[in-house]
Amino acid sequence: MRSKVICLRPKHDFDRANITIPESFDIHFFPKFEEEVVAQASADAEFILSPSHSPHISARLIARAKALKLIQLCGSGYDAVDLDAANRAGIPVARSPGRNSRAVAEYSYNLINVLNRGILEGDLETKKGNYQWVRDKLRKEGLYELGDMNLGILGVGPVGKEMAKIGGFFGARLFYYDIIRLSPEAEKDLKLTFVDFSELLRISDILSLHIPINEKTKGIIGRKELATMKPSAVLINTARGALVDDEALIEALRANRLRGVAIDVFEPEPIPPDHLFLSVGPEVQKKLVLTPHLAGAARQSQNRMFQEAIQNILRVTRGEPPRHVVNLNQA
Repeated sequence: MRSKVICLRPKHDFDRANITIPESFDIHFFPKFEEEVVAQASADAEFILSPSHSPHISARLIARAKALKLIQLCGSGYDAVDLDAANRAGIPVARSPGRNSRAVAEYSYNLINVLNRGILEGDLETKKGNYQWVRDKLRKEGLYELGDMNLGILGVGPVGKEMAKIGGFFGARLFYYDIIRLSPEAEKDLKLTFVDFSELLRISDILSLHIPINEKTKGIIGRKELATMKPSAVLINTARGALVDDEALIEALRANRLRGVAIDVFEPEPIPPDHLFLSVGPEVQKKLVLTPHLAGAARQSQNRMFQEAIQNILRVTRGEPPRHVVNLNQA
């Protein structure tokens, strides 16, 4: 008997990642999320397969999915699921951690270099015919290598560790803060120096965020934290949009209290047309890089994520416990 799977990603995501859907899956794709439509389809579904960041799998949807055995997320995060509701229903929620960590880290360094080397402004002005003007301007303002800079990594899960590996190759000085400190051996291997959060803010030339979103981390980068950072610092966020106070961030850019900011994640997503990031003037625009949540979207990483997710569903169909469960006391 085939297992009914509700998939909240489009089929072409799997096709592009060269993923073959198992014949044992009766899979239904809902790339455009409408809760009532999905809830009706989920009434007799055994599995929900979803991105890790959106759409929100609510208590209402979970309550109507009477046959549900597993909510499987394609990614490391799990903030898109009402975990309390899943706990009450006894439904495990599983993720696919670390499968896109290299892709996210590589992308984060791409964003760093866009800001360090004036690529955004250089591209725009060169296309306008202002080659010599922008070349002279950027050389006068100063362009930066990664080597000999203080790279601050907030959170050393799989992505944070990849950031350290790559940063060491570039010759950056690596500092980190996490609520769980690494072992001395791991710090030595990754060439990481542990500092407290306020010190990380104070010393970082580049601060890159790699922590999950929860009640304790929401708005962790606000006015106070931004004021602690160097005016010459760069902030990179490829984790979750709600980690940063958007209004405070734009204020800091307007006041030249940050050299640059690159953001790949937003709250909410997709970014609404009236979001304040989209109405800033040209002086802020040249210091603000925005991309539409692409950091983990390399084809290789998506293949790994989807394979992990599918294999986890297959485990449950065989009567085995799923891996990487984040609720039910992490059963």
